[in-house]
Amino acid sequence: MWIESVHRAESVLRIVVAVAVLIAAVGPVAGVAGATTGSATVPEATEPSRIAPTDAAGAADATDPRIVELYPNPVAEGNRGEYLVVRLPEPGNWSLSDGHHEASIPSNATGTVALSMEPNLTREHLVGRDVPVRALDDHFPLSASGDRIVLRRDGDPVDVVAYDRVREGYRWRVAWDEWRPDGYAPRAPERVAGASVTPFVLPDSPDVPVEPLAAADDRILLAGYTIESDRVVERLVDAAARGVKVRVLVEGTPVGGFPKRGARAADRLVAAGVEVRVLDGEPNRFRFHHAKYAVADDRAVVLTENWKRSGTGGGSNRGWGVTANDAAIAADLAALFENDVTGSDTRSWQAFRADATFHGPPPYGGDDDAGGPDTEERPYPVRFDPPAAAPADVELLTAPGNAGDRIVDRIDAADDRVLAVVPRTGGPNGRIVRALRRAAARGVDVHLLLSNAWYDRERNRELAETLAAEPIDVAVAEPRGRYGKIHAKGLVIDDTAVVGSLNWNEGARTENREVLLVVENADVADFYARAYAADWRGGGVHLPVGTVAGLVGTVLVSGAVARREIAFV
Repeated sequence: MWIESVHRAESVLRIVVAVAVLIAAVGPVAGVAGATTGSATVPEATEPSRIAPTDAAGAADATDPRIVELYPNPVAEGNRGEYLVVRLPEPGNWSLSDGHHEASIPSNATGTVALSMEPNLTREHLVGRDVPVRALDDHFPLSASGDRIVLRRDGDPVDVVAYDRVREGYRWRVAWDEWRPDGYAPRAPERVAGASVTPFVLPDSPDVPVEPLAAADDRILLAGYTIESDRVVERLVDAAARGVKVRVLVEGTPVGGFPKRGARAADRLVAAGVEVRVLDGEPNRFRFHHAKYAVADDRAVVLTENWKRSGTGGGSNRGWGVTANDAAIAADLAALFENDVTGSDTRSWQAFRADATFHGPPPYGGDDDAGGPDTEERPYPVRFDPPAAAPADVELLTAPGNAGDRIVDRIDAADDRVLAVVPRTGGPNGRIVRALRRAAARGVDVHLLLSNAWYDRERNRELAETLAAEPIDVAVAEPRGRYGKIHAKGLVIDDTAVVGSLNWNEGARTENREVLLVVENADVADFYARAYAADWRGGGVHLPVGTVAGLVGTVLVSGAVARREIAFV
């Protein structure tokens, strides 16, 4: 009953014994009274809380007076040219207040209009948009550290917006329901039918994600949080030497600082003629460029792991990955790469290096441990070889934008099982965890496997204890020599697998560049489920006796191991 069709070749007796072993091991800003808050959490600021006039049905009317846009922290000295946009159904006695300043709106202003103390500078921020700008005669600054702005008519409040600190270059529009940086636009989910996909797990299959790099003839686009792996660098250098156009994009300010290994790797690549760009400018579209993917000709690789020994090198992490041999998927990822690598917040490696400081691994290993030298050594056993390629419908998801919503929608639609693995969550009330709890409450088999790394273990155990009374099973992984630690971020939802770089904290969903593939194929989902089942069985499993008894009963059905008789996370 809890994982999917795993180990069909195992006998019922072996599974019952395994079960016996398991038994033994046994926010939003504080706003105005009556305010409602947007569903999305935004970069470095909460979604504006607001009250607004409502019609008889209780919904705001499209012609009601509203504050519809805020730009309190433009990329300009002293935030010059800051503005807000209001919608006024007719001329009248309109005014603004923030509790410290009062400003009258020109009496003939009507429709949708931008209000500013410096209209000429504001027009520069609104280039390409047909929004008239009107000057405020009174002093009315917008605070970048947070504010509460009241739109009044005849002295009475008709709309109130409150927000917290806003990052430089970010603006909010009511139509977006989120803050967005200059130059960023969300992507619609891209879906491809009948793609040829191959799932794999790490550390078992470290050659799979780098093989496409070695075989490329035309192009390689490699995106990562960091790139430190000697074997990956060697394949990129070799590709450039045989005439392949190789481009790389990495994060400029990873947690713990830019690694010395990464600097050495970039130096080698640039010396070989590879274009390396670093995302670290202002205003930055993403808090972190956390995506891990590659395009090699018409093949795509999407990973939960970094391009380093502990990740793609097979040196430590339990990770998930998928390759897609499909021109349409490769084209979608290539378009995403082009959008991200050409932004004004990226710099060439040479420009970045000129004023950067490089660091060794932090005490806890950063995003994942650097380990020792990047060699072909395989310190962990191979338990799960990749299956044969299979046709699947595939959907490309990205963050910021659609990834969080699409994952929650799929969990909310689950009928049978949800097996989730992630290093850490946003807590019991995080958006994806809430969706897991809802699924479990309606009878779906839901399991959540969390990181065993020492810096994650305590809070993950606390989460397991917090959810112990609910019908969702939570465990902290115990690798027992099969891998180093959990770093995968993936789900099996019925016959669909979700694989990618997205962690479950709200900041990752709303601030980071993340890339995921949704793969709709029962055999692919079952492959991840089998690996999940083994990881769940590895130790540290906290199954209530009732759950174990239910699992035993399911295993014994028909005297054979059939699909969905075992679940994994």
